[in-house]
Amino acid sequence: MPESTTIKVVRDGTLTLSDFGGGNTYEIAYEGGNLVANHPGEVVNNFLDRNRIGPTPSLRFGADQPMSLSFTANLRDITDAAWTTLPEFLLRTGNVGTNWVSTLGATAEVPVYTMTWDTEGTSHGDPTDHQVVYPYCYLSGTISEGDPSTIAITITSYAVRPSSAT
Repeated sequence: MPESTTIKVVRDGTLTLSDFGGGNTYEIAYEGGNLVANHPGEVVNNFLDRNRIGPTPSLRFGADQPMSLSFTANLRDITDAAWTTLPEFLLRTGNVGTNWVSTLGATAEVPVYTMTWDTEGTSHGDPTDHQVVYPYCYLSGTISEGDPSTIAITITSYAVRPSSAT
C-alpha cells in the first residue's frame, strides 16, 4: 500500500502510559500535542586513516543509544491514592507509586513504563490507525506554576528503536 496522502495533525494523536502487562493504563489528557521523539540509533564509528576520512569512509556501528521523548501538559492534579495523575510518575507517589508495576518487573529498582503514541488514520481514509510503542520509559520532568500551571515530561526509552510501529 502506498504512503498515506493524509497529513497528520495534533488532533489525531494520543499518548498513553502503561505498566507491566498493561494492567494499568493512563491516557494523557490536556497535553499540548507537542511530542518530540528522538531516535538516535547506534553510534556510528568512523575509523580514520592517519586522522583523515579515506576516499571510502570506514564506518561501523558502535554503542546503542536510548531514545528520548518530551512533551508538555496542563497541570490538573498532583497525586491521588485512587486515581492516576501525571505528576505521580515524577513524584513516585499516589496510585502510580502504590499500584503500578515497572515493565522491568515488580522487584525492579528503576520504575519504567511503556508509552504508546497512537495516531488516527482510519477516520481519514487510511486502512489502519498508526501506533509507535516506546518500551522501558523512565520519566523525569518539571512542574511549573502559572496560568496555566504545566508539567513538562522528559522520557528516556531504554531501547534502540520502538518495539513496534505501524
